[in-house]
Amino acid sequence: MDLAQMVRDGDPDRYFAALFAPADKREALFALYAFDAEIASLRHKVREGMAGEIRLRWWADALAIPVSERSGNPLADALKETIERHNLPRAAFDTYLDARIADFYDDPFGTRADLEAYAGQTDGLIMQLACLILDREQAQLAADACGHGSCLAVLDRLLRNDLHPHALVPDDILASAGVDRAGAESSPSETLVSAIDAFAIDHAGAFRRAVAAVPNELSPAFLHLAPRLRPGARPGRLRRQWSVLKAATRGWSQPE
Repeated sequence: MDLAQMVRDGDPDRYFAALFAPADKREALFALYAFDAEIASLRHKVREGMAGEIRLRWWADALAIPVSERSGNPLADALKETIERHNLPRAAFDTYLDARIADFYDDPFGTRADLEAYAGQTDGLIMQLACLILDREQAQLAADACGHGSCLAVLDRLLRNDLHPHALVPDDILASAGVDRAGAESSPSETLVSAIDAFAIDHAGAFRRAVAAVPNELSPAFLHLAPRLRPGARPGRLRRQWSVLKAATRGWSQPE
């Protein structure tokens, strides 16, 4: 199974970022990122929430099977081998899969903190696991970068309308913009977009400060976020790759 190609197709920014990791770490990162891309894609593949939950439950059961037993899914088997080889916490995958249930429903978040919790348990956990693969001893130093980086990733997708916009916008942001949820769903106002953008920019700034203090060994776990430091922008492929390359070689000190 070509894990690298799966990531390249499903998450090209992460594919390019992983190339800056040590060669002996890349296959494990590709297994983790291919899994994340597969689970994230399910919201576009299922028509009913229960069908999505069944898919997530299959993954939870498959990852619980001993690594010596084949699941019938090459990606699941590759991920199990990665979990065992790098001693990754199994509970983190259960938390991740449980959080992904929200992808299949339009249940709105009540507060910014609810959205931040969802981000931390999805994108944030993937970043934390990547850090454990890259350097277990220093991984704990990246907690703030994982937290703010995950919020930046989710808010960037929200601003680019890649998620369920009316469901993900928390009630308290709607209230601050003077917009009801029905209005947000039909035609988001400039005031609402500005409120979401301000929230994203706050996390972008906090992420930049946090990631600048992260050890170089852990940097590849965050390079895919370089093109997102201007939330909602839609740079082309070459521009995105340049942003990743710049962060990898020059650091995060200067804004894009």
